Amino acid sequence: MTLQQCRYLVEISKHNSISKAASALYVTQPSISKAIMDLEEELGITILDRTNKGVIFTKEGSELLFYAKMLIEQAESVVYHFNRQKETDLTKVSISSQHYRFAIEAVAKLMDYLTEMKYVLTIREGMTTDVIDDVSASRSIIGILSISNSNREFFERYFISKSLVFTPLLLMKQHVFLRKEHPLAHLESISIEQLRRFPYLTYHQNDIPLYFAEEFIDINSIDKLVYVNDGGTMNSLLSNTDGYTLGTGCIVENYINPNIISIPLEGHNEIQVGLVKRYDQLLPEEILVYIDFLTASLKKSAPLDFK
Repeated sequence: MTLQQCRYLVEISKHNSISKAASALYVTQPSISKAIMDLEEELGITILDRTNKGVIFTKEGSELLFYAKMLIEQAESVVYHFNRQKETDLTKVSISSQHYRFAIEAVAKLMDYLTEMKYVLTIREGMTTDVIDDVSASRSIIGILSISNSNREFFERYFISKSLVFTPLLLMKQHVFLRKEHPLAHLESISIEQLRRFPYLTYHQNDIPLYFAEEFIDINSIDKLVYVNDGGTMNSLLSNTDGYTLGTGCIVENYINPNIISIPLEGHNEIQVGLVKRYDQLLPEEILVYIDFLTASLKKSAPLDFK
């Protein structure tokens, strides 16, 4: 079993298609197919089932995929560790975050702070699993994400299993994001029932468990569902349609369309925004400065009813 075969498995899992995985990796489809067949023969298992909608992982294939991801993470951690040691004169900062504008505003302020220095700054914006995996594999020093009172216990156990520590920054009530012309925009608070006839906009979670979703709502109860992949698309659709999404309620000036507002969602679900880092990770000065900028941006953009 090779790291290349592991990378093939991970890419196939992203696309549910060998041909799309080949295109993304710039290799031929027969190359990937042969690599998977060789791996199946080596391990004595069937990894993939072919369907008219693409390929799906068998039970044993899913188990193998889990280990493949772990092996890739460990290999990347080794490369990151030794490359970092070679460039002592270069400040390298890597941060992962869910789709939060206050995290991006803090990055802009950090760039101003580092203006006299030679640096490489990487900001990875992705799903909950992406943030956790980046930090666990040391691709990012810290991650910015949120947990709710409904999944808090799950994440506490999960962070421990990944040798991660979560540091809370701010506790807020869940809010609805929508445009100023939205039929519900005049209300002081909005219920889930009132939202049912409008399209729900959410970031695509690639069929990951509900616990990892960025917005805490059962999508099976939604009649109109729109998946997006990036913040720019979300921003545009919210400001130009009667769609809505759920989140912290933070409105970051200059980083979100001024036609978008947030209104409290009725109920008792709360969002805890915080930082996640490896248990053994010592934070450099640049990251501590970033955390100060992040905290300030978060509090400045938070809705008036935050705790």
